[in-house]
Amino acid sequence: MDSANSGRMISEAIRKIALGRSIDRVNMSPSGTGGVGTARLIHGYVAKINDDPSDEFCGTIDVGEFPDETASTEPFIHKGVLLAGAKDNAGGFLIIPTLFSDVTIVSDAATRYSYVVNFSHADFIQIHAHKETVVGVVETEELDPESNDSPDYDELEPTGNQATTKYTAEQVLTSVKNKNDKEATITVVAETITHKVDKSEVNQSKDKIQQKVNRTTIVLADNKVTLGDENATEPLVLGNELAQLMLEFITECSKIMTPTLMGTMPAINCPNFPSLASKIQKFLSKTSYTK
Repeated sequence: MDSANSGRMISEAIRKIALGRSIDRVNMSPSGTGGVGTARLIHGYVAKINDDPSDEFCGTIDVGEFPDETASTEPFIHKGVLLAGAKDNAGGFLIIPTLFSDVTIVSDAATRYSYVVNFSHADFIQIHAHKETVVGVVETEELDPESNDSPDYDELEPTGNQATTKYTAEQVLTSVKNKNDKEATITVVAETITHKVDKSEVNQSKDKIQQKVNRTTIVLADNKVTLGDENATEPLVLGNELAQLMLEFITECSKIMTPTLMGTMPAINCPNFPSLASKIQKFLSKTSYTK
């Protein structure tokens, strides 16, 4: 074996050791595009969103390269760029960028597949998890970049201010807390929605809405409203009916006559009745009504 062949064999062996399984992808790539991983980043814009079910590229986008990203004098369009690592966009994590927005894609020369890895604007964001999804913000103390003793970001103390929404298959729980240990929550399950803020609470189900502050309760149900307590039994008064009744009562009282030695005389306080009648309309609410 001559020295030239021996050198090539040694070089190829070193290449295989260095590239590992990537060597297969390098060999698959077209001439002139070989390299470790055979991938490159491309900056461009969303030229088309393929949403026609009859189109073979449905569920993908077409991306046009910016002029300074390609040596071609004509606009180069990458067709069928995948929006997620999986070809089927039905589940998992999915982002559909806005038409003509900026995107960055990675192109694998070996498989000829391209994927979106960055975007400037989105029309649709999908997160489908099997068990749980949490979205939130937990505020921490500020990092001091001037101090060598400052904790790292993952060691910074929480301030107590935080807001999170947790999604499971059974419920959605939204919680907002502050550094004063105050908390507001919204819990949504299939049949009820509950809002809680300190001592107040609102519960909504399919047949009633209950609002409670400590032990004071208002309940709205079909054809029934209760105030003060859900089990209240005393009916409310109809204001106009009561006002009319009081007007008639006062009018009749003003007609009372009393027999005296001087003959039949009106009641001694009869002059007060007209002034009482004029005050009846004042006790009728201008903002609250019942039926």
